Amino acid sequence: MTNRPAPSRREARRGFTLIEMMAVIAIMAMVFAIGIPRLSTSKWRALVTEAESIAASIEFARQRAIMTGIPHRVLIDLEEGGYRIEWLVTEEQAFGEDAEEALPDTRTASTGTGPSDRTPIDLHPPPREKRDYFPIPSRQFGSFTWLDDARYFVGLESPSGWVEGGDAEIVFDADGTTEYSLLEIADASDNHLTLEIEPLLDRVRRRAGAARS
Repeated sequence: MTNRPAPSRREARRGFTLIEMMAVIAIMAMVFAIGIPRLSTSKWRALVTEAESIAASIEFARQRAIMTGIPHRVLIDLEEGGYRIEWLVTEEQAFGEDAEEALPDTRTASTGTGPSDRTPIDLHPPPREKRDYFPIPSRQFGSFTWLDDARYFVGLESPSGWVEGGDAEIVFDADGTTEYSLLEIADASDNHLTLEIEPLLDRVRRRAGAARS
C-alpha cells in the first residue's frame, strides 16, 4: 500500500470557492440594499424636521401680526443659515417691559365733574415716531435660530425675484397677509425641500424638490 505524502502548507491554504465568493457578494449586496435607504431616510427626516421648525416660526409671525395689529417679518440670513422674527415698532416699544403698555393710548380721560375740572385735550396729532424692525421679545423666536451644519438655505423666491445671498425677509401685514414666496432648504446629501408661503393661507405648505424646478 502506497502512502500518499501529506499535503503541503501551501496546498492547505486553499482560496475561496466560487460558491463562497457568491455568498459573500450576496451578503454585501443585502447590507447595502438595507443600510443605504435607511441612511437616506434618516437624513430626509432630519431635513423635514428642520423645515417644520422654520414653518412654525413663519406661522407664529403671521399669528402674532394679527393679534398685535403690527406688521411682522421673518428675517432670514441666507448665507449663515439663521432666521428670527421681528416686528415693526418704535424703539420704546421694542425695548419696553411690556409692548402693549408702550402702544399709544387713544382714550381721553377727564378728572372731576364740572367743565372747569376737565383736563385740557391737545387736538394736535401726536408726533409720528420712527418705526423700524426689531426682534420680538421672545428668546425662542426673537433670537436667531441656526440651521444644522449639514443643512443650508438655497434661496428665497418672491415677487421681487430670486435671492440666494445676504438677508431676505417674509413680511406679514397687520392683517396677516403676505406675498407669495418659496423658501428652499437642502442638506449635504443634495436633498431639497421647499416651503410654500401663500398670501391667505393659515399654514405653510411643504413639498419635496427645488423651488425653481
